[in-house]
Amino acid sequence: MFGALLHTVVLATTLACQQGERRESPGEVAATLPARPTPVPTPDADVRAAQIELAEGRAWLATRKVAPVLRVPARRSPEAVLVAARAASGWGGWDEVQKLLASEPWLASRFSGEGLELLARSALERGDAAEARAHAEAALRVSAEPSARALRLVLLARALDRLDVRDSAAATYWRAAEALPLAREWLVLRAAGATEEARARARMYATIRNPVARARVGYTEAQTLERFKMLLAAAAAYDSVGDQPSAFRLRLSATKDEAQRTQLRTGLLEYIEKQAPGSDLEHAIEVLDSAYSQLDTPSALLIARRAAAGGLQARAVAGFSKVPAATLTDSDVIAWARALVATGKSGQAASLIASHTFDAAAAPEAEYVRAHALLRAGQGLAARSALQRLIATRASTPQAADALYLLADLESDAGNDTSARDLHQRSCTHAPAGSFSDEACFRAGIISFVLGDARRAATTFDEISKRFPNSSELLAASYWAGRSWLKAGNAALARERWRSAMAREPNSYYGSAGAKRLGVAPFSPKAAEIPRSPAFQTKLARAAVLEHLGMDTEERYEYDAIETDASAAPAAALGAGALLIDRGQVPRGIRLGWRAIAAARDAGKTDLRGYSLAYPLLRRDALTSQARANNLDPALVAGVIRQESSWNPRAVSRAGARGWMQVMPNVGKEIALARRYPVWDPALLFDPDVSLEMGTSHLRGALSHYNNLPRALAAYNAGESRVRRWVQRAGADDPEVFIERIPFVETRDYVRIVMRNAEVYRSLYGLRK
Repeated sequence: MFGALLHTVVLATTLACQQGERRESPGEVAATLPARPTPVPTPDADVRAAQIELAEGRAWLATRKVAPVLRVPARRSPEAVLVAARAASGWGGWDEVQKLLASEPWLASRFSGEGLELLARSALERGDAAEARAHAEAALRVSAEPSARALRLVLLARALDRLDVRDSAAATYWRAAEALPLAREWLVLRAAGATEEARARARMYATIRNPVARARVGYTEAQTLERFKMLLAAAAAYDSVGDQPSAFRLRLSATKDEAQRTQLRTGLLEYIEKQAPGSDLEHAIEVLDSAYSQLDTPSALLIARRAAAGGLQARAVAGFSKVPAATLTDSDVIAWARALVATGKSGQAASLIASHTFDAAAAPEAEYVRAHALLRAGQGLAARSALQRLIATRASTPQAADALYLLADLESDAGNDTSARDLHQRSCTHAPAGSFSDEACFRAGIISFVLGDARRAATTFDEISKRFPNSSELLAASYWAGRSWLKAGNAALARERWRSAMAREPNSYYGSAGAKRLGVAPFSPKAAEIPRSPAFQTKLARAAVLEHLGMDTEERYEYDAIETDASAAPAAALGAGALLIDRGQVPRGIRLGWRAIAAARDAGKTDLRGYSLAYPLLRRDALTSQARANNLDPALVAGVIRQESSWNPRAVSRAGARGWMQVMPNVGKEIALARRYPVWDPALLFDPDVSLEMGTSHLRGALSHYNNLPRALAAYNAGESRVRRWVQRAGADDPEVFIERIPFVETRDYVRIVMRNAEVYRSLYGLRK
């Protein structure tokens, strides 16, 4: 993006940073700087106001100010159109940029060709390399300052690269590299990637000194050899950088000899079975599937097993379904059934288990998987029957404990709390324990509390630490033991449990709640000014230039290196984290904040400055304004953003929610129509100002409906239809009980964490409604 913050950052830091690398002539330095867009003179006050918003980095607000001008023919000047296009580029509205500029007659005669430059960038972002080439070449024919020409060279080189016009792409990258010292080595790598002659590439690689770029030389060489169809050489190069799946892929592509292909298949299968880690496993299986449409049964079974173990559940389902049933072990059938459940085919999973006869050792797990599958398929009566049968016939197994837990959940859903409590209690004390027995203890305690049996609740909560000393429920159990002992009339034990919760994790939801119960000040770090570390200025300036050039991959490598280096040097973590947050790399800054906190704790010190990074506050004025416009607590809004996106404006959830406050595109469109947005594009949800406006409106709707913070947060996370069911549960009038009785772990955690976040933001920044 062409945000004002980026330009300010680079202008402020580049001159200082370059001195440590090499000296440039004044002309080179000038060409390195992505200059702030020059304000265009105009008599129109609204266009001037839009340019002020742009200069402050508020692209969407600039669009809102200039859009009405464009609707009036007498006011639709070239200046207004250019400012509107600048604004749209700032929030990622590349379709809007093309729509605004494509038919304008002044593109080559006004504003030093900036309109053509924006159209070239828009075409690249929209995937039209031919159009990008035409616009970039036209822009380069217009006289412009060195920094603009350098950017246009990169845009042209990128377009030529995508069009596979290799020699021209390499030459253009090289010209751009000479004009842009900070980005030079990354541009040289790109030039090498379009150069066929090996000695020429070697000479280019020899000029690269930046360690981050140098670390990519081997991968660039492998990709370049592949690009020029030197497949065996490329395979060897991929091997040298540890990308074995790509090496197998190319060797398989390079040979038709059946003996060699058989040997390669054997090697690839061995790699998948014994070595392939993480994402390489998926890549390796994809290579195998592409090369061999059919596998023999042992190979197909091996792949299905590895896919299931590696979390590739759709591939596991496909693999197991092609294997003759007679060759499947009990473990295979269970893994297949679990994969079916994970891919939304729970009914098929239940049928699969029912159709197979299991040995005695595997039968309990199989019966549990079937019961769980029936439950997920919505077959409640059948699930209940299967669970009861498992409990009766497999009483000495851990699966019986987990069956008790699921059966208790069914009883809770039916409103039978006494029965649910007793079943949870049985799961809690079952020997051997199941996977959920510790959580069953906690739920038994909560229901006992709701039913008015405070002493039983207290002893159940206390029992968790004895039975399950490593349970994730220990902190919650300590707090609720305090509430239960107080209700049972033992205030001393109550205070002891709350003090324990505070001591264990003072910054947690339960630590804060315990402090309130004790009437003492909760954990309250204060915002601290953190000196910015000078050690990373060059890398940060380089990353900013790369962002300006649209070289997102290389930009990420630079930021990765900064985070890695700072993580390895605790003394540098704070300063580096603050710089990263300044640059918009907020999740990285948050991680370094926690790193600094942990390092201080490990050293036996108390240094709370890291909390200013772990809980950053961006665009405070805009956030406060939108919160108050919707009658919301600004600390709550900050807490929601911290949990939803970690302040990453480009965050996208698995479901497709976007931006700071994770608004779904369909919801955003409805709000945009209701608020009469002059433009709608799903990309707007990545703009912080839009996310604040829409997210606070959506959150206000939930709060207005429930007038209860935990319920509103639950609805914001899981939807109102679910909350309507949950509020019917006994004890839900108590907000803390309502939270604990949310059956979805993700939503329960979400509500607690957001409320904890809000407390921290109040403490750190004094945010008040």
